[in-house]
Amino acid sequence: MKSLCRFCQKNSIKILFTANKQSGSHQPVNYACTNCGFGSHGTIVECGNCKIIYVQEKISQEKISAYYEVVDDPLYFAEQKAREKTFKDYLVKLEKYFPHKGKLLDVGTNTGLFVKVAKNSGWQALGLEPSKEAVRFAKKRYGLSLINKPFEKNTFPKESFNAIAMWDVIEHFTDPIEELQKVYWQLKPGGVFAFSTTDPKSLLAKIMGTKWSWYMDMHRVFFSREAAKFYLKKTGFKKVIFTPHWRYLSLGYLATRLIAVNPLIAKFSGKIIKFLGIEKMIVPYYANDLYDCYAFK
Repeated sequence: MKSLCRFCQKNSIKILFTANKQSGSHQPVNYACTNCGFGSHGTIVECGNCKIIYVQEKISQEKISAYYEVVDDPLYFAEQKAREKTFKDYLVKLEKYFPHKGKLLDVGTNTGLFVKVAKNSGWQALGLEPSKEAVRFAKKRYGLSLINKPFEKNTFPKESFNAIAMWDVIEHFTDPIEELQKVYWQLKPGGVFAFSTTDPKSLLAKIMGTKWSWYMDMHRVFFSREAAKFYLKKTGFKKVIFTPHWRYLSLGYLATRLIAVNPLIAKFSGKIIKFLGIEKMIVPYYANDLYDCYAFK
């Protein structure tokens, strides 16, 4: 028997995967960007109408924000060089689609690297980040004064920004549709919303099934391209562009991510990389199960 979709309110919900044994560990450590809780999830459902996929168990956004406020993620801090290279590529692509530099807001900016990169390119950039530790790191390492709070509609006046970015952020919201509305409200006419997120309809996600690495407790909603386009258009965005997702990782960090494939492979790869002394070598990585999106108001 189908039930109502939490977002479109149509009677079209079906269960994709039932909760697994590892699920339900809601503690700050499980909300670190680099945590390895791969394949740990609650019951995952899909709406046949709007195509959105989400975790059936609902957690308040206030509770999620409280986890991010106190989380400490030293592995993320250690990967700054590779992440900066990734963010430089993000900015190049953003400026390709939106060459008019102006006011930019980076939501969930973590250590503020994208803010730093954007400022260096001539943008008036601000960053929002709920993690106190990440904000302290940004101040100490980069001299950035980030805004230590969650994304809220009235944080800034209406139509304050030419561009708003959410890199690997939207899947962490319990109600991303509400977040799209906040973005639209705070964007100037003609402005762009740039984000990256997981793709539950990718080939890798289909092959992995319930063990897909992005099904993890800190991820609450999964936007297929179809669902993203549906809700972006419904919010009011006029044009939507999807592009392949590339990023840069150090080989040492990449080895830790291989746990999602097989713990033994991850351990063996890590030892080889360490033996060769190439842990810090930065390499490009194509993520088949993620995508980038640019939506224009």
